[in-house]
Amino acid sequence: MFYSTRKSTWRRSALLVLAAVLVMTMLAACGGKGKGEHSLQFKNVDKGEVVATFKDGQVTQDELKKYLDVYVLAQPAYESIVEIPQFQEMLLEQYVSFKLLSAQASEESLKEARKQVDEQLTGFKELKGSDTTFADELKTKKISDADIATFLLLNSAAVVHMNSLVTDEDMAKAFETMKADFAVSDVRHILVQTTETDPNTQETKELRTDEEALARAKEVKAKLDAGGDWNELAKTYSDDGGSKENGGLYEASPGSKWVEPFKIATYEQEIGVIGEPVKSDFGYHVIKVEKREDKTLDQLTEEEKNQVKGAAAYTYMEKFMTEEMPKQELKITLPKAEEGAGEGEAPADGETPSETPADGDAAAGDEKAAE
Repeated sequence: MFYSTRKSTWRRSALLVLAAVLVMTMLAACGGKGKGEHSLQFKNVDKGEVVATFKDGQVTQDELKKYLDVYVLAQPAYESIVEIPQFQEMLLEQYVSFKLLSAQASEESLKEARKQVDEQLTGFKELKGSDTTFADELKTKKISDADIATFLLLNSAAVVHMNSLVTDEDMAKAFETMKADFAVSDVRHILVQTTETDPNTQETKELRTDEEALARAKEVKAKLDAGGDWNELAKTYSDDGGSKENGGLYEASPGSKWVEPFKIATYEQEIGVIGEPVKSDFGYHVIKVEKREDKTLDQLTEEEKNQVKGAAAYTYMEKFMTEEMPKQELKITLPKAEEGAGEGEAPADGETPSETPADGDAAAGDEKAAE
């Protein structure tokens, strides 16, 4: 089956939210209770040059280094680009934002955030105790348990605070824009790819031009309209290894699994009708929706409701970034990189390292119909 490969907008506010969500899940909790006496401030980082000033405080070079070290530990995919000046500046602004947001959190929100950190630290300590390479990396970078706790608390406090602002009206408004994500459909499709990726080398090569792919998709649609058999035509025409052997069928699939064009088609296309070819980043899809069921907000699982709440909270994050951050008069004074240094490739617009598709086959890469 093809699954969603979500892409965040490459801008400060989106990076802020993305990092918060990723960190919240980086050390899956195994349960357990702790004292919850974690600090929002890294310890022994008051030395070094000041690299950022803002209305309510400042950040030193040592403090930023500590944040970046733990950040890379949490998200190893970023290690190769974390020294790029533009990216480092984004992370510095992100760190300042978390400091400000966590300072706004109520006592109740901080209590909840500390509880979450206690649970996350259980997983962290188990990992440290069982993985000597990980433990050695912590020693080399001089990252303590307290540093991990501070990093997690800054993120958790910001997220819990944003979530606490969400009202029932916000939830209803956000859900209206996400109905297609939760609608469950039985759908058949035939994918005509324009490229394919070698599962061993990850090299991508062109299968056919866009024009050739569209012509092939129209050809198979004409045959289906004429009464052609989905099972036979999917085997012959489809490049989706996950469904070509069963007539292109995916059953009881929520829209959130698919890339945006495919998701919209499965939600808006008339049931029982073979639609015109739909273009995605991976080629053209000929789609027939056989069954579709909408969900109401009340019918969502707790996990799905949390997704809606996260989307609603995002609007508050955007408001904070656009309205409150400028009032802080943030001034960043990072040392200038030497010429030729730090010129690694940052993620392309709309991508992050951990989100770049690595479609090794038509099923995994067909995340293809997936966003």
